[in-house]
Amino acid sequence: MKAIVWLIGVAITAMSVLIILKPQIARDISERMNPQLFYFAAWARIVIGMIFLLISDTRSWGTLFNVLGILLVVVGAYALQAGYERTREFVLGVVHGNENLVRVAGAVGVLIGVLLISAT
Repeated sequence: MKAIVWLIGVAITAMSVLIILKPQIARDISERMNPQLFYFAAWARIVIGMIFLLISDTRSWGTLFNVLGILLVVVGAYALQAGYERTREFVLGVVHGNENLVRVAGAVGVLIGVLLISAT
């Protein structure tokens, strides 16, 4: 489990740094999203959130894993409930809006990724 959490942290950090440096990457990813990728990502959020909730008792940063686990499960469930079209419109509206907002989201991703790496 430690390796999985570490790999998730590294992946989040790397992708977030790329988004900070080049926000166009977020636009490209969101424009290429198809229904299969959307549903895979939504279910992946739910599964990763459940893993975080399961391992939160065994980690020194239990509160971090609880909060991230709940957040991931809620976001994944909301995405499934809202559906592909509504979620796609929302994401495209965000990434085509203010570029600084995309960079701030990338900075939050870096923070979460570094916290996950340091918590393992």
